[in-house]
Amino acid sequence: MSTMLFLGFLLGCQVKPTKITNQEPVVGEGSFADSLMKDKPVILDVRPAFEFNLSHVPGAINVRWEDFSQQDPRSRGLLDNDLFSLARRLSLVGIDPDTKVVVLGQGPQGAGEEGRIAWTLKVLGVRDVYTLVHSSYRAMNPKEEPLVQNKPYWKPQVQDSLMISYKEFKNLAEKEDVDTVILDVRLPEEFKLRNISMTKNVKAKLEYLEWKEFFGDKGLPTKSIEAKLTAKGLSKDTRILVISNHGVRSGAATYALQYLGYKNVRNFAGGYEQWK
Repeated sequence: MSTMLFLGFLLGCQVKPTKITNQEPVVGEGSFADSLMKDKPVILDVRPAFEFNLSHVPGAINVRWEDFSQQDPRSRGLLDNDLFSLARRLSLVGIDPDTKVVVLGQGPQGAGEEGRIAWTLKVLGVRDVYTLVHSSYRAMNPKEEPLVQNKPYWKPQVQDSLMISYKEFKNLAEKEDVDTVILDVRLPEEFKLRNISMTKNVKAKLEYLEWKEFFGDKGLPTKSIEAKLTAKGLSKDTRILVISNHGVRSGAATYALQYLGYKNVRNFAGGYEQWK
């Protein structure tokens, strides 16, 4: 199936997706990168098309995080409103809630795109999702191309607990609540130049950790970040609202935190673009 068919597929049916509020347990969080290809996962590659065409692992499907987002440049961090349509697109490349998916990207050389796609899949209810740096997966020398087969259309089991609307984010940001922390994950220079604590009426506690610190050398979420989070007073029960410019790096950090067992973490996908 061509990438154009995958990206261009739209269906007019506007069936509302099922929403759930309870967080799914993290599946296989102890797995090692070199074990992921044993079950022949669906492989998504989020690198730019030019790099993908130069070199990619057998059977990988090139996607962009923008393929799942709203087209309005003022709200490009927000997911497409028709989540059922997104699920149908995924079914065309063999993904349903029970599919193991590996998302390949550029790691620290990118901008968190693989984590954003992983977060998107988790929001839609895909349970078994892993991120890896493309070079790490390629070094495993996978020779067999996974067989991509269409899956039946499925209804998203939406994890509302992984995202937060502008209205709810604003309400929480303007309250003094010891149980709520806003976590900024952009580059250090971006944080110093402008951050939400500089906004009038924002009273919530703000902390900073760069998104790259949440992932290890191979691209999987790393437990080493837990000590830094603890030092900042963030436990696995703290309500953590993650923010970046337009929800990509914050989506990656949200995915990593859920993977590591943080129970109350949400991505403000609109980010600073929507906040301003």
